[in-house]
Amino acid sequence: MAMQIDIPGADTLVIVSSESRYKLHSAQLMQAADAFADLLKIPGPNLSREGQRIGVRYLLVLQDFDEATRRYIYPVFRRIPVDQGGRPLKKYSLMHENEENPRIRPTLFADYDRLLRIFVNQPVAFNDESVDTLLPDSLGLLEVAERLGALPMVAKLIENGLIVKGQEIFRAVSASPVIWIDVAYRIQSKVLFKEALVHLTGNYNALMLTPPQEAFLKKYPRARSVLDQLTPELRNLLEAKHDELKTICQYVEKEVSSHYLPGLQKSSVTGMAKDGTISRHDYGKDIFSWIAVGLYRHWWGLTLASVKTYQNKYGGHDMYTRLFNGGGSYLTREVQSGFHQHFPMSSRAQKVVENNLDIIKAGVVKIATPLMKNESQLDIATTPVKWLTCIKVKGTDYLWDPEIEYEQKPEEEPEEEPEEEFEGEFEGEFEQEAEVGAEQPSEIQPVSEKAKGKRPATKAPVENKGKRRAVEAPVETGSSIEPVRKKGKGRATMPFGEEDVDADENGDAEGEEV
Repeated sequence: MAMQIDIPGADTLVIVSSESRYKLHSAQLMQAADAFADLLKIPGPNLSREGQRIGVRYLLVLQDFDEATRRYIYPVFRRIPVDQGGRPLKKYSLMHENEENPRIRPTLFADYDRLLRIFVNQPVAFNDESVDTLLPDSLGLLEVAERLGALPMVAKLIENGLIVKGQEIFRAVSASPVIWIDVAYRIQSKVLFKEALVHLTGNYNALMLTPPQEAFLKKYPRARSVLDQLTPELRNLLEAKHDELKTICQYVEKEVSSHYLPGLQKSSVTGMAKDGTISRHDYGKDIFSWIAVGLYRHWWGLTLASVKTYQNKYGGHDMYTRLFNGGGSYLTREVQSGFHQHFPMSSRAQKVVENNLDIIKAGVVKIATPLMKNESQLDIATTPVKWLTCIKVKGTDYLWDPEIEYEQKPEEEPEEEPEEEFEGEFEGEFEQEAEVGAEQPSEIQPVSEKAKGKRPATKAPVENKGKRRAVEAPVETGSSIEPVRKKGKGRATMPFGEEDVDADENGDAEGEEV
């Protein structure tokens, strides 16, 4: 019978079925597969002249029948002893490819054919018309390679064959991430593993509600979710990533809840309000800004109460997308009209409130931006998904080869040089000038040699006793002395992490009648 592979000088006959025979080198087989290394570790007989002509020192046969127990088993390779003439010392059974065998899949023999050809660096063919046809061939080859302990020989081949499909394979991963993360973990593909983990994390809530496959449920009756099909290592990793995503969502929701219009904050007040710089009129002219804030908070509170955020089926993707899009994607003019029916105001006042709401929405866009990042390689513009894909996969998440990530230390701020003390004539000059109440800066030649050739130092008047006028104390900067400038009303820091804004900025119509 003709050989599928017949390498000159080979000493091992591998019989997969009655129709498939391979003549290979024992050294190659031992190096490629752990199972073959165990079977061939005992040297074969020294062949006679006739045995050398046949060239069979080792005989490996794939069998699905255990002669000791007289029961059918999953196909395994067995070594059949041979004599010095290369002939088997006992009878053995063979498997047949053409007969119907419900215990094995029909592609088993083709899978072993591909694997043995890979061992001897011969080209192999896959049905790569689509991902649906490529996946069964890849999984079949992966299974037989794992059984023989030859996974490193086929892992990269399978990975490259899948990734070359581009967006087609990424769409398949997004549709069935539970299956693909298992495949990626077995072939140790970081590209596919990251892709599957991103979609698993974003679609966690929906997958928790999806029942497991029937075959898995028969084997594990207590399984309640398709996520129960994951190995313990993968499940623990997924739970950690889901908690990480939930933390990000909670942070965004808190920021939205505490977001204010720019310019609402006033300068700090010392003492009683009537004695300070802020009066009720200053807050009264912001009335329409506060109405807009109240209306937005009312809508946002109803949204949180309706469980439309990270707790819903798709992790709040729809609502976070609306926050990111802003404008008329939510809290439209029609919705606002319902508010004005309960709290009527003039058309001009309504316009001011609407404009302030648009400003609030524009500020919320920046807050929601982290949730709209796409960490997967799926083109969500052409293939949109209903879940978040913003979770970042770190190097430590690759279970088989965790990459150590070193924490970057924050840059240390340079220490400020201590101010030099001015003695002697300089102290006298400052005191003398303070007594006469001079406000014009005077030129002072500093003592330090470093100050030679620099611009003249300036000094500011200090407070005169008996006067209410506030003056400024001198501060040394480098080689010159400059006055400390009093903080005005130009810019104020907003609370709750807001950016600096102009304290006097106000887009409301002052004196508008309701």
